[in-house]
Amino acid sequence: MKKNPAYIFLIFLLFSFSCQQSKNYGDPIIEPTVILKNFNSFWTYLTRYVKPSEDFTALNIGSDVMTKDNFLKLLSTGDYLPLRLNSRDSSVYYKLYKLSDDAEDDIKETIKNWANVHYAHFKMEGHKLPDFDFIDLNGNEFNRETTRGKILILKCWFIKCLTCVKEMPALNKLVDKYKDRKDILFVSLAFDSKKDLQTFLKKTNFGYAVVPDQKNFVVDTLQIQMFPTHLIINKKGLITKVVNNYEEMAYALNKEALK
Repeated sequence: MKKNPAYIFLIFLLFSFSCQQSKNYGDPIIEPTVILKNFNSFWTYLTRYVKPSEDFTALNIGSDVMTKDNFLKLLSTGDYLPLRLNSRDSSVYYKLYKLSDDAEDDIKETIKNWANVHYAHFKMEGHKLPDFDFIDLNGNEFNRETTRGKILILKCWFIKCLTCVKEMPALNKLVDKYKDRKDILFVSLAFDSKKDLQTFLKKTNFGYAVVPDQKNFVVDTLQIQMFPTHLIINKKGLITKVVNNYEEMAYALNKEALK
């Protein structure tokens, strides 16, 4: 059967339009020229709009879907900017934007260091927490046996970390929210000595179990470099999320608690 050339051309146009539509994930939430105007505008954009720990679809510079692993790996070169797009629904899309050679060195270096941290966190997901045996200030023991079948929330911190201390009231509210969930444990790994922590906690309320002298485990074993850092370990003992602020941790915990 001979097909009409006009019909074939129409099918081709419809297919091409469909492909273009599928790649139309939305325009950048802020144009790159505005973001890259100076370091302050870049830093405001990065800290306000870019959250690599959330569920998102990663796109290359041609708007093709790519793996989150490769997306973060390319960001860690410092050669790309992660552009958040204005999606038409609740989905989150980030697209790679190639930085020009004359982009500020401070911006490139910041992206490189920032992405390296998030890439390291991403690679921890899906793996078991290394063997542990924590004893808190009250003598409670936390290990694979005592945490089996429970969600374990870990906060890595130290007394002189101002951000670590500043978020404690919000963390206390989170502990209170889940106080009836016996399958959720909140444990903090502190660098400081038992004596220093006891003095600190006389003036500062903190609802987590506090484990002293954990710098070696946090820095050498977990290789965590930014503080505070929060880890969520699921009931199977696998790390499901590693983040650096309360908001992202609370969001991830809520998702894990519903499973």
